[in-house]
Parts: sequence; structure tokens; C-alpha cells
Amino acid sequence: MIKIILIEDHKVMLSSLAALLDKNDRMEIVAEVTGAAGLFALLATQPKADLIISDLLMPEMDGIAMLTELKSKNIRIPVIMLSMVEDERYSSAAFLAGADGYLSKNVDIDELMFAIHTVIKGNRYFAAELGIRILERYHTQLTRDSLPTNKKITFSDREQSVLELIAEGRTNQQMADQLFLSRRTVEGIRQTILDRTGVKNTAALIKYAILNGHIA
Repeated sequence: MIKIILIEDHKVMLSSLAALLDKNDRMEIVAEVTGAAGLFALLATQPKADLIISDLLMPEMDGIAMLTELKSKNIRIPVIMLSMVEDERYSSAAFLAGADGYLSKNVDIDELMFAIHTVIKGNRYFAAELGIRILERYHTQLTRDSLPTNKKITFSDREQSVLELIAEGRTNQQMADQLFLSRRTVEGIRQTILDRTGVKNTAALIKYAILNGHIA
């Protein structure tokens, strides 16, 4: 039996993930908490757990800081990070901080189960979809001198949704409510879009999006 602690600040996501994992007879959810503070309070009671599955972007203490704190406290429980932000810098930071697995939140249940069993065996796991994106971007970087300088960026569906709402003048909170995400997640996606396009502010981002056909 694999005993799992779930950490997710979005209660709907937390309930959905718990329900999925509870269907597996070989897994048991021993605790559900909404943030890193709850995790450390829980670990102080010394519960037995084989795995932690945690959101990356959380209020007060994010997943990277949480991993660093776990390491400093010499708590040796494998951790799989879940993230809505599809940016390899976050995954790199997570692995450097001590993560054992990294998955996008849109991962299917089969890959999630495979990742859990891989990590439990003492190996590391990186989401297949994100790995392909990194390889594609690496290839683009290697061949950038032979590519047109105005090559259009391809956004994920989530990034495109946030981009369109930015163009409509929505606030981070309004976008979070409409997309059923936490505001912290929306902020992370927004920053990723700014970083990928190389623009510095919202006005420049909207101009870029219109000129490159991302929004009408």
C-alpha cells in the first residue's frame, strides 16, 4: 500500500485528485492539506507516508521553497510536483530543489500512476508532454540562425486563454475565477507568456499578440 499526502490550495482540484487516487486499491490518501504550512504541521505528528504529491504554485510558500525546507529538515519523503505552468524553468528549479517527479496538471491518470510507481521505486520522472516541449525548444534554439527571426510562438491552450483574457482587460483574479484556477497560477502563466514573448508590460504584450495573430 502506497501512503500519500496531497497538497493543493485549490479545493476542487484537491478533491478530484484524491478521488482519482482513492480508486486504486494499492494507494491510500493519508492526509490532504492546502499548503506547505499544513504539511509541516502534519509531519510534526510523524505520520507514515511514502509519497507527497504537491502543487507547485501555492500561497505563502511555493513548492520550490517547500522542497528546500524538506531538505533542510532532513525529511526524506519522495515528492511529485504538479504544475499548471508549462515552463521548463520551473521544472528545472523543482528538480534542483529535490523533486522526484514533475507533472503538468493536465496529465492523464495513466501517466500519473506510472509516475507514482516510478518515483516509489527510487527513480525520477518527468512529464512526457513537457519533455517533448523542452526538446522542441532546444531544437529551435540550435537551429535559430537558420529560422526566420519572426517565427511565431505557439502557446498552450491555457496560455492562449490567459492571453485572450489579458487582451480583454481582465484582472488576475477575474481570470482565475473564469478559468477555475488560483490567482497564483494565473500570475505564473502570465509571467511565462511575458518571458516567452520577451515583452515587458501588458500593452506591449497585447500589441505583440495582435501583430502575430494570437488575438483578433
